[in-house]
Amino acid sequence: MNNPLPKNDTNILVIGAGVSGLTTAICLREAGFNVVIVADRFAPDLTSIVAGALWEWPPAVCGRHGSPRSLERSKDWCMTTYNKFKKIHTEFGSEKTGIYLRDGYFYFKDVLENRPADLSKMNELKDKVDGFERGLHIVKKTIDLNFQGGIKDAYKHMAPMTNTDVYMNWLLQYVKDIGCEIIQEKITVNIVQNEQELLSRFNARAIVNCAGLGSIATTRDGSMYPVRGALVRVKNLGKVVKDAHCISHEESSLNEQDIIFIVPRGDDLVVLGGLTQQDQWSTDLSLEVPIIRQMYDGCLEFLPELKELPLDEKEPVRTGLRPLTSENVCVERVLNTHIFYNYGHGGSGVTLSWGCSQEIVHLVQQMLYEEANPVALHSSKIDSNKQTVFVLHDMFLSKTDFRHICSDNRNLVLLCSRRGLSEVVPSQYQYLDIVQIVEPYNLQNLFQTYQQIKTDYKLLDDNCRIVTNDEYSVLLAAQLREALNLPGDRPKMIQQFTDKSYLKSALKNSLIRVPKYLIFAQDQYRKEPALYLKFVVKELGNHIFIKPISEARSEKSRRIHTVDDLKAWCDSNVNSNSSFELNEFITGQLYNTSVVMKDGQLCYFAACKQYRPNDEFISGHQIGNIIVREEKPEFQKLWQFSSDVLESLEHDYPKNGVLNIDLLLPSLSEEAILMEVAARPPEALVSRMFYIYQGLRLNELHLQLQIGDSPDIILKDRNEWKYSASSIHPKQNGVVTEIEKPVLESDVEVYWQIYLGERLEKSQSMRDVAIAIVLSHHDFSTLQEDYQVANSSNFYNTKKDFF
Repeated sequence: MNNPLPKNDTNILVIGAGVSGLTTAICLREAGFNVVIVADRFAPDLTSIVAGALWEWPPAVCGRHGSPRSLERSKDWCMTTYNKFKKIHTEFGSEKTGIYLRDGYFYFKDVLENRPADLSKMNELKDKVDGFERGLHIVKKTIDLNFQGGIKDAYKHMAPMTNTDVYMNWLLQYVKDIGCEIIQEKITVNIVQNEQELLSRFNARAIVNCAGLGSIATTRDGSMYPVRGALVRVKNLGKVVKDAHCISHEESSLNEQDIIFIVPRGDDLVVLGGLTQQDQWSTDLSLEVPIIRQMYDGCLEFLPELKELPLDEKEPVRTGLRPLTSENVCVERVLNTHIFYNYGHGGSGVTLSWGCSQEIVHLVQQMLYEEANPVALHSSKIDSNKQTVFVLHDMFLSKTDFRHICSDNRNLVLLCSRRGLSEVVPSQYQYLDIVQIVEPYNLQNLFQTYQQIKTDYKLLDDNCRIVTNDEYSVLLAAQLREALNLPGDRPKMIQQFTDKSYLKSALKNSLIRVPKYLIFAQDQYRKEPALYLKFVVKELGNHIFIKPISEARSEKSRRIHTVDDLKAWCDSNVNSNSSFELNEFITGQLYNTSVVMKDGQLCYFAACKQYRPNDEFISGHQIGNIIVREEKPEFQKLWQFSSDVLESLEHDYPKNGVLNIDLLLPSLSEEAILMEVAARPPEALVSRMFYIYQGLRLNELHLQLQIGDSPDIILKDRNEWKYSASSIHPKQNGVVTEIEKPVLESDVEVYWQIYLGERLEKSQSMRDVAIAIVLSHHDFSTLQEDYQVANSSNFYNTKKDFF
């Protein structure tokens, strides 16, 4: 690492100064780039300081890495780090760097031949590491082979171990010594949406996000979650512990804490651990907490030498939050941008650090080479002989799993706004052949982009399809199909699903009841305010909703209770250039239904009941949905009404796809009222609910049906159905000081959109979600109770921040 640094004039911005951020900065700088590191925290105030920092072949004892794609890549990354640690140790020594080369022992409660995954792991690593040896003869005599049911097998090898207190300070000093610029600042903006601003501000050619859990904000990756870890720290008096000792969690075990993790940190300290708790945010743990005491006692029982070692009185327990995603490590280039991701390493950040950083360097160099050497498009990227599907995506939260859409006979092209791209989970990039950002996101630019791709890749219109499940792209998709004369639904039909005024007109000759409404007439109000207000009240009643008419649909709706309130509102808005819709206010129970049409036949129907109207979300309240069971009286009524709505539409309805209907029942004995109907699947959590409930993937099914596939509609066996519900929580003003994992009897899936220390602003639209929760249980009454708790509890707190 003492070689003269190559030089060029290319600046790279690195966000984050944990182990991933600093090693990425070093690798980029040693590759000749100028590097600016921007972070709000530096050692010792970092998660990296808490890490157990024992090098392990993946999956690690405490790593939680199981995604096949991530796991395979991690094996290369960890070996790069293994060899790098040996080189650093040789060049700089342990005292300066905190890196020690010692033996790690791994124990098993059955012979490895009876544990295929562990046997495979051992066979993969044994020829790659130094000092490998297997057998019970390697076990120290002080270790009780009858521990926790008995130790039946073991192996050991040299495993680098890192004193992170020393190592992180060494890395920080090293990046300074080699000329990286360091700026202390917190970047919390979505970097995809703000790419050009960040590149310009830091005069950079590329941005590398290494923000750990902060990536929840910087990447809007809703698949991220924390895995809480804790280490008990004891003084290694007499250096009695010289090696590491590990036992992994047994999947069959009912014991939450059965991991043994004993690692000497330097010469003077030993860390004892094993805690891996998903979705836990609190770091306030001590030996008084039963699970920490259990973790500590387990290590002492396994290695009796520890019993004589005193606790570190300054910091007996150290707790941290490992950043992980549902697809594990994210080392990617954001397609068609100058943005790169390096986060989600969980408990393996140190082990994978140098390998991931080297891959980022390769990806950056590849991007710059391609830009400097434009060449003819490669036929391998798009095969003109295959069907090409153009997926439109602008704003709706994208939960589509493209792995269920892609095939060997299909090209997938994503045409999206920059905002839309920021909503795509990075693990989905691998299934897309092309991503093209279209800004402004409108019909003309989408048309031109389609034509350019068609020309570049010599595509035939007959072999192309335009599809979407994004609420804000449904009409654009229909308009684009019409302009290109491609198969699929046309605007005249689709407009009744996207324009409430058009919908009401399309139902004017039917028996379907819809709420009354008026478009606020500013000119008429100016002429005769009193008469206009009387007219409004006569048409709509005393209680009305005022809704801005906007393509973004993000402005807040407001309920008006009295004529005086209406007059006050009119007086304050009469000079506004905005348009407003006044709606009749009706009380009753809101429902949402999903209808799957295949070849003109209704082949699936599901319904759920809403907890509160969506407008309540903007007022700071949780909203949610819970499934309606098929045996309930309202289920058949909802089915019949949904069918009647579709049959009553003047311009027909799509014969292939998912249709989503919102309706209100004043009471079971009264006539249902149609609120809205959309030619798309329900919002993402509801789609997830129905998948858990009956096994149908509505998002993916909708795209397949639009494409022209003929997927089988197959439900899970009835005895496998799990009742499901969801709850979403709005953001509130202030800095997040506490986050609590929902602990309920039902199974809980949590999607975090906030993290500790983040500064929030109150939700202004349905997109400003803090926490989204999906619940499921085989017993419906238990689910109902938990659903009430989820919608009436605050799972996070904020405090006002005046700076």
